[in-house]
Amino acid sequence: MYNAPAVTYPVGRSHFQAGLTLAVVVAGAFAQGAWGLLSVAHGAGHLLGFLLWLLVGAWALWSVLHTPRSQLVWDGQSWYRTAGTAILLERPQVILDTQHSLLLCVRQQGGATVWLWPTQRTQPERWLALRRALFNPASPEV
Repeated sequence: MYNAPAVTYPVGRSHFQAGLTLAVVVAGAFAQGAWGLLSVAHGAGHLLGFLLWLLVGAWALWSVLHTPRSQLVWDGQSWYRTAGTAILLERPQVILDTQHSLLLCVRQQGGATVWLWPTQRTQPERWLALRRALFNPASPEV
């Protein structure tokens, strides 16, 4: 079996990621509103729930807006992530595949886990090459 050809693909903020995050935050707002409307009495639990939703929602939206731009690189043997310097990665694990967007979970050499959202619209001419590299059964596990 042959390895997939080398490919470099830009990753960073994704419209799919932003939309999904916004949908979850809005769903949380509706849940908070329904809980408040359907409750007979309001107390510290409601306030705590609202503050927790506000904190987590703000953090989620902030993290989407501050997603760093980098390159996901498959050189035919190993996976790297470059954002100034090259960081060796374990083989990316595809968590979500919508055909036009992917959610990848990758472990860096130091053990840190990074979530990447490559999308087809970023570089359509290299999209199939990236997918071939990710789904190639001959790709070695690091």
